[in-house]
Amino acid sequence: MKQHTRHLLLLSLLPFAAQAAHISEMVKLEKGWNAIYLESTPDDPACETFFAGSPVERVASYHSDAYSATRQYADDGTEISQKPLSYYVWVPGDETASTMTALAGGRAYLIYATNTWEKTFLGVPSAPRQTWRSTSGDTGFMNLVGVSADAGTNVSAKAYFGEGPYGTVSGVAYKIGGSKTSAPSFLPLSIGARSMVGGGMAYALTATRDADWPGVIGFSGDASVAFGSDSFANVTLKNFGTTNHVFRVKIVASADAGEQVPAMKRMVKDASGDASWIDVAPGEPWDVELAAEGLSAQRFAIDRAAMASGTTYAAVMQVEDMGGSAMRVRIPVTVEDVAPDASAFPTGLWAGYIQMETVSSLTNETPTAAAGTLKMNILVHAAADGTVRLLQRIAAGVDADGKMRLFKELASAKAECENPRRLSSVMMSVDTPIVEATAHTTFGDQLQFAWTVAPTARDNPFRHAWHPDHDGKTADYSGDVVSGDDLANYVNPVKPELWSVTNTLYLSWHKLNDSAADVDFEHNPNEVTAGFATWTVGGLVSGDPINAMGIFYLKRIADVGEIED
Repeated sequence: MKQHTRHLLLLSLLPFAAQAAHISEMVKLEKGWNAIYLESTPDDPACETFFAGSPVERVASYHSDAYSATRQYADDGTEISQKPLSYYVWVPGDETASTMTALAGGRAYLIYATNTWEKTFLGVPSAPRQTWRSTSGDTGFMNLVGVSADAGTNVSAKAYFGEGPYGTVSGVAYKIGGSKTSAPSFLPLSIGARSMVGGGMAYALTATRDADWPGVIGFSGDASVAFGSDSFANVTLKNFGTTNHVFRVKIVASADAGEQVPAMKRMVKDASGDASWIDVAPGEPWDVELAAEGLSAQRFAIDRAAMASGTTYAAVMQVEDMGGSAMRVRIPVTVEDVAPDASAFPTGLWAGYIQMETVSSLTNETPTAAAGTLKMNILVHAAADGTVRLLQRIAAGVDADGKMRLFKELASAKAECENPRRLSSVMMSVDTPIVEATAHTTFGDQLQFAWTVAPTARDNPFRHAWHPDHDGKTADYSGDVVSGDDLANYVNPVKPELWSVTNTLYLSWHKLNDSAADVDFEHNPNEVTAGFATWTVGGLVSGDPINAMGIFYLKRIADVGEIED
């Protein structure tokens, strides 16, 4: 495999270290049987370490989805009847009897303890996962369901479970307890009455039909706000209730003091449907009102340029039902550990294009819609010291140490790198390989580049190398032709053979190319950015210069901060 190919392949295979947001949670056990619900997965989830030194003698984890994947088939294709395994058990010191080894958030547990015990721990939050199985005609089975609410909250069973999968028949809930080691006891709680259930507890419930129902608060798709390969993340809330609900949402700090809340924005839409970004202040809530089975897509963005390497960024998204169920769900907000120091971004080589869509005319200097679009490649380099350059060409390669390097010319790269490549753009003069931004010099704000195609440049549009009259003389060879750069020569009896052509390219990261209309330039780990472009060309016509406007698109293809000679 060629070395530069190996280098790029290795980069693509490097793992991303995702950060984990945390909540603080307490497990509190009474003597005897306990039915609890865990909102989070402990940082050290192994049962033998989590329950070390505790009076716990048996832990059973309920897997409600066991009933959705129980079919097995013989070699001849016939179905084999198999009883689903819905409880996995851990018995201290007995590997033979144990069928599980670790705890997981979003699940309900049955635990037998010989004495009272409590433990506070940090864990990664999970949304409830609950697949309901109909108990009609099956007296030997009930669904074990956790209550996802604040541990200090008590709510009526009807308010919490009343919109669940019961059809037209009121369900029955059972409080689990008892001190005998053989089996827990069940105390019936009618869902139609005022019996109370508590946050962090689990209950055995009947159901009239099969259904996936986590409670009134649910998610369509992934239940996390994960900033992975993009600076944008989405999570879709779903009202799993049968009536309208208002969900109160907020971003709160992780319970781990070493994790910082990233600078976040969220997208909001006004009555006309126009979208805009607003800051998300930690702890500042907003409400989402949803009809039954309604969905709401929440879109977020972060500013990676403000993130420092070595710092962990994570938070928690909390959703509370304001409609009476007191349900609360917390999910992680995570950021992949790919953020450079602010000073390191946007250092590197950016490649993309400009696409001109409007152009001025001889009689009107204001650009108007053109009959078509003019699209050209563009190369921009941001140096480590902040200097930004527009490039006509650049050579890139990987040296013997596996280091990516950039060179002004291919000949220099060949001496240092195996199989280097040259990138080039036709929009600039070949005699002007590098132009430094001068009037506006900030990548992500405004950049302005100016260069001139000389009268004798190889790619001057007026020059024809083999034309006999292109000798710098008048038509009768009696003297030199007047200078082409004086616009008065357009009306002289003797006109110049060649003219210089001036170019100014202006890139703007502002709304509608208006430098007064600020927008945020956010570091996107996809290394993609875009904005507006204005290209002014002088020397082609005797009147005003030609103005063209459009868009630009850039992608960082190398984070090398130096261009070598």
